[in-house]
Amino acid sequence: MTVIDQWTGRHARALQAAMRLTGEAFAEHLGVSPRTVAKWRKRPDMVPSPQLQEALDTSLNLASPEAQTRFAASIGVPQTDQPSLDDSTVDQLHAALGELSRILAVLQTVDVQPAGRGVATTESPGPP
Repeated sequence: MTVIDQWTGRHARALQAAMRLTGEAFAEHLGVSPRTVAKWRKRPDMVPSPQLQEALDTSLNLASPEAQTRFAASIGVPQTDQPSLDDSTVDQLHAALGELSRILAVLQTVDVQPAGRGVATTESPGPP
């Protein structure tokens, strides 16, 4: 997740946009006046108070994953934590899972001996 060491008006506006909130809704969400949010538009280099820094941290942490992704993209953070898989890779993974399932099925029919060697069993076990 994106971590902001020191929030600025630009970061706060980016979070507002990522959360898709109006200025008034974002102000209410943070517990500040709409005038404070409006200042961030006029003064993007403005550094909010420590209390607002904490409120913005909390808002970012509680935002949906989609909003967090939009926020990171809007402030220029490269998204490298989610590799994309093409159809070929997905097909290979499905084939590997099928093979693992077959191997597990065979292993479930193997009786493990104390020496660690397996012997296939074809008859049901007798009474102890």
